[in-house]
Amino acid sequence: MKSNNSPTKEFREIIYESCKAMGLDDFPSRLISVLQSEKEGISLGELSEITGYSLSNLSTTIKGMEDKQMVKKFKKPRSRKIYVIMDNDITSFFIELQKKRYQQSLKPSVKKIPEIIRRYENTKNFKEELVMIKDYYQQTLFLAEETKKFIKALENREEGS
Repeated sequence: MKSNNSPTKEFREIIYESCKAMGLDDFPSRLISVLQSEKEGISLGELSEITGYSLSNLSTTIKGMEDKQMVKKFKKPRSRKIYVIMDNDITSFFIELQKKRYQQSLKPSVKKIPEIIRRYENTKNFKEELVMIKDYYQQTLFLAEETKKFIKALENREEGS
C-alpha cells in the first residue's frame, strides 16, 4: 500500500478532482482515482480500505464497470482474493464519458426541440419565446456536431496509438 505523502496520493487527488469536474459522483470518482494508479491491480479488500467504501458497494460498482469493460476482475495464483484492474487508457474513458453526455443531453434536445417549434410556430402569442428556443436549438445543433467531431477525433487518435 502507498504512503500518505507520495506522488501516487497526489496523482489520485488529481484524477479524483478531474472525475468530479466531469460530473461523476464521489464514489466512482474515488474508485477511478485509485484504480488508475494501480498498474498491477488491487484487491477488493485494499480498495475498500483505501476508499473507505464497503465491499458490498465496491462489488456492485465494480460489476457495473466490468459490464462496461472499464475494469477486469481476476485472481492471483494461490490466492482467494479478488483483484481488480482498470484499463488505464484515459482516452477510452473520456470517449465513453463524452458519448454518454451526447446521448443524454444533446441528442434528446436536438430531437425534441423541433417539435416544440413546430407546435407553436404559427401562434402569435409565443413569438419571443420561440426566438429564444430557436436560438438555443441552433446552439445545440452546433454543440452536437462539434461533440461528434470531437469524439471521432479522439477515437481516431486512439486507433492510431
